[in-house]
Amino acid sequence: MVPFGKPMREAHFGFAESYVPLNHGSFGTFPNSVREYQRRLQSETEARPDTFIRFTYPKLLLQARQAVAPLLGADAEEVVFVPNALTGINTVLRNLTYVEGDVILYFSTIYGGCVKTVLSLEETTPVRGYCIDLLYPIEDDDILNKVKAVLSVIQQQGRRVVLALFDTVLTFPGVRFPWESLVHLYKQHGILTCIDAAHGIGNIDLAHLASVGPDFVISNCYK
Repeated sequence: MVPFGKPMREAHFGFAESYVPLNHGSFGTFPNSVREYQRRLQSETEARPDTFIRFTYPKLLLQARQAVAPLLGADAEEVVFVPNALTGINTVLRNLTYVEGDVILYFSTIYGGCVKTVLSLEETTPVRGYCIDLLYPIEDDDILNKVKAVLSVIQQQGRRVVLALFDTVLTFPGVRFPWESLVHLYKQHGILTCIDAAHGIGNIDLAHLASVGPDFVISNCYK
């Protein structure tokens, strides 16, 4: 077993010796063994493109889905791959039908790209975003109480929260969000839940995901 830290970096990654990687979440890399397998698949694709795409690729895709599914406590049939987490978020939010009075609820701590998606939807559909401001340090119970208060206000306005967007682990600050409790709360109000779990797989245990029961979860495998 290679020790964690510099020995692991030197043994398994292709970083230049003079390069200090401090932003793996945005622009990281993968182990050399993964790179070698990727290049092998590229060679197989170029050698027999029609055969690979029609016959080999579907089998490999199913194997990959079956490998990821246990990490999410999900069936392989429920697991799909997208280019990145933000693509997954957009796929969900842009495929819902919105009517006047609909609201997407999110927190000030979500990823900036997700905010831009909500703002874009405001320009092209009747839905409106509602941002709950959070200032850390804050207790999980206080977050839940803020949500309850906002839901009451929105209901009094005659509007309806159709979807709630939130994280498993925040980007800034890097804290674990009370996503299980939020899913439970939103379910009580009939609200769809979309979880940005970019910092999910490999960071926290998600094997109980099915028992929590969120509607949509999007995660990265490289973080």
